[in-house]
Parts: sequence; structure tokens; C-alpha cells
Amino acid sequence: MQFQKCMVPIKIECECGQHYAFDVEPVNGRMPSRVACPSCGIDGTGTANDTIARHLGAPPEPIIRLVEGPAQTPQSSTIFVAPPPPPLGRVAPAVESPVLTSSSPRLSVAANSVQRTSHAPAPGRPDPRLGLVDHTQAEHEARAKAMWGDTKEQIVSYLMIQGFSAPEANDLATKLFKERASAVREKGIRKIIFGTGLMCIPVVALFGLLAVHARTGLFLLKPFALAVMAGLYGLWLFVNGLLMALAPKSERGSVADSI
Repeated sequence: MQFQKCMVPIKIECECGQHYAFDVEPVNGRMPSRVACPSCGIDGTGTANDTIARHLGAPPEPIIRLVEGPAQTPQSSTIFVAPPPPPLGRVAPAVESPVLTSSSPRLSVAANSVQRTSHAPAPGRPDPRLGLVDHTQAEHEARAKAMWGDTKEQIVSYLMIQGFSAPEANDLATKLFKERASAVREKGIRKIIFGTGLMCIPVVALFGLLAVHARTGLFLLKPFALAVMAGLYGLWLFVNGLLMALAPKSERGSVADSI
């Protein structure tokens, strides 16, 4: 029996009350890989397989064929009964029942020996059609999400969809947010140093313009105004960097957007 390739909508209500849904292309009438609840991690593969079975319908009835046997005795014939296909991944052997009498019809039961080829991914490997990746790649993507500013709950949910258990996802998310806090603290220290340099510009410009005023009697207001603007920007950087260094968890958004 071969199943038509089509996308089947799956909607699952977990025991914890979480609802989640996705579309999947079944492989031999079943899920190509396991799925789990994004909230509690309970396996939902069985429920998804039931939904696929209802969507695709029940398998066809056995096919009965009448084949005339050799003309050894009068009115003798052979009846072949083809049962439903064997379970996925197996080929059932042919089983023949004993002959009742020399003049009675002989009953033979032969299994369908059609070779089946599975298109499912290798065991233990995630199916990329569902957006699933291995644990190493999932950890890299979760780290990027943490640096982009996603919340801890969003990262934990993503890791659980990728096959992590709830404790593993929480531990990894905590580790990634510690790395984010360290990166934010480094950005804050850079801002403090850069802002301090900019705040020195108005002071240096003031002494230089006073020297020019002593020699020429002119005080250049426009250059001094530009220096004051640079100093004010440096003051903002200094304050912002101080907050980042002292309270890195309060920083929102992508870490890469900072200086």
C-alpha cells in the first residue's frame, strides 16, 4: 500500500492544556519524527499519528483472487487470498495452509511481498521538513536568539520543540542568558571609556579657545558649541554604559546594536 504525498494539518491539545499545531507530510502514513509539547515536553507523536490515520482513511480490504490449479483431479482449484500489507518496514513471508483432501479446494494464503522503500530520515536524525535540527545547531540558534533579545520563555519553548527536555532547556537558557549578560557588560565598559573621551573634548576646546582669545581677542563660539555637543553625547554614553555594566539584565534588544 502506498500513501499519496500530501500535507496533513496536525492540531494537538496536550495534557497540560497547551495547544500547538503544524503541517506535516506523512511518511508511510506516520510522522517522520517525534514531536513534543513546547510547554511541558510530553511526547505528542502518538496523537499526531492518530490524526494522520484519520486524515488518510483506513487501509483497503484484502484482495481475493481465484486462480485455476493444475488439472490433477476434477473440479480442483486453488484460492489465493492477499491479506492487508504487513507492518511498515517489514515484509511478511508467504504461508501456505495444508491441503484438506485430494478433491477439495486447496486454500493458500500469500502475503504481499512488494518491496517497500522508506523515505523517512535515518533514525536519530531530525526531519528538516519540520524545522528540526540537531542539538548542536539548536544550541547555536538559541544563543543567537538570546543575543537578539528574545525572552527566556521563548528560548525554552524553541529548545523543547527541538527535542530538549524541560530541565535541559531551562539549564541551557540560563547559561545563554549569563553569556548575554557578560556581553552586555563588556559593551557597557566600552561605552564608559568612549563617553569619557568625548566628555573631555569641551574642556580641551575651552582652554584652546581661551588661548586664542588672549592672543586675538576673539572667542570662537561655533567650535565651542560643537565641542559641547560632543561632550553631551559622551555624557549620555557614559551614563548608558554605566547602567549596562551594573545591570546588564535590564538591557533589551540586540546586543550587536550597542557600541
